[in-house]
Amino acid sequence: MTSRRCIVLEEGIRELLELNHYAVRIVPVGYNRHFPPAHLVALRGQGETRYIRIKKVSRRARTIRNIETKCRNEIVQYRKILSGPARGAGLHCEIWIYSLHDGYHCFEVLTGSVREIPKLAPDTGVPLPDRGAPS
Repeated sequence: MTSRRCIVLEEGIRELLELNHYAVRIVPVGYNRHFPPAHLVALRGQGETRYIRIKKVSRRARTIRNIETKCRNEIVQYRKILSGPARGAGLHCEIWIYSLHDGYHCFEVLTGSVREIPKLAPDTGVPLPDRGAPS
């Protein structure tokens, strides 16, 4: 995985989210260290917010165990946000893994676990369910 940001991936995800009726903001590099570790913030309706971190991989399998290892710092930061007093019912903290061979795999960070979530298809119009705890 690399720490270098890829604007092309950010723009592609932004377009996909906008097709799903999200208002999307790309977080500038070095924005605010106290802000969640997100490249994109997507808002839809009253109270649905998605913090999305993008990671690129070359060969490793995108399993939950690998995500928990490679993205542990982001997961810790997301869990602090999720367990804090400002946690809203529609808050989702996600890590999207991209590889040239498989495209995107999306994972949601929960307070006690990480789960794979389906990739967005254009215009579903259905918000993510608020699980808040592992299934």
